[in-house]
Amino acid sequence: MNKVLQLKKKLTQLAILDATFEVFGSESHQYQLKPCLSNKDIQVFESRYNISLPSEYKNFLLEIGNGGAGPGYGLFGLSGIEDEDVIAEKLYQEKYEILSKPFPLTEAWNDLDLIVNNRNDAYFDNKFIQGTLTITTYGCGIDAILVITGEQSGKIWIDDRTNDNGIYPASLDFCSFFHDTDPDDSHPNSDQGQPLSFYDWYEDWLNRSLHQIRQSSET
Repeated sequence: MNKVLQLKKKLTQLAILDATFEVFGSESHQYQLKPCLSNKDIQVFESRYNISLPSEYKNFLLEIGNGGAGPGYGLFGLSGIEDEDVIAEKLYQEKYEILSKPFPLTEAWNDLDLIVNNRNDAYFDNKFIQGTLTITTYGCGIDAILVITGEQSGKIWIDDRTNDNGIYPASLDFCSFFHDTDPDDSHPNSDQGQPLSFYDWYEDWLNRSLHQIRQSSET
């Protein structure tokens, strides 16, 4: 089965089974998706910021939705797409202007010396997340970022600097925790595993959420 159709089918199943929004974050998005973008929308965005969106994410925007139902509290959508959307463009221009610069990391990073030496500005410097889009938040200052530019393009990483945990791959270890339980409870090992691709990360959330709801209905 086509991957997009597979994701749509599982999302439909999850929305039906989880009518009371038991899955973490589902009350926020209620399994709704925002309208898909057109090829023209995406071409305008890519041209404006001199980038090419990863194919999986681009197909998701074109065929599933521009944000909505997803891991954490739901996927953020791209903003400032339309040329006439002047207000959104002003709001997001600064946020998106570093997209064309390659993401610098290939392994987990956490330089706590920057905090010890009272260099918080350096610790939170945007250079560490350049070339990425923040696509969801898990709450507690933990954000998932999609790499757009550089060697890790198409992969999901986690920006957990608010909790002094640095930036690390969204690996299966991460997903086994954050897609199963409430992130307030504890914290996964951030030093293990490779980052998942956008589809694998999204499908991991679907699979674990479906498993959770089916188990709940059996008890």
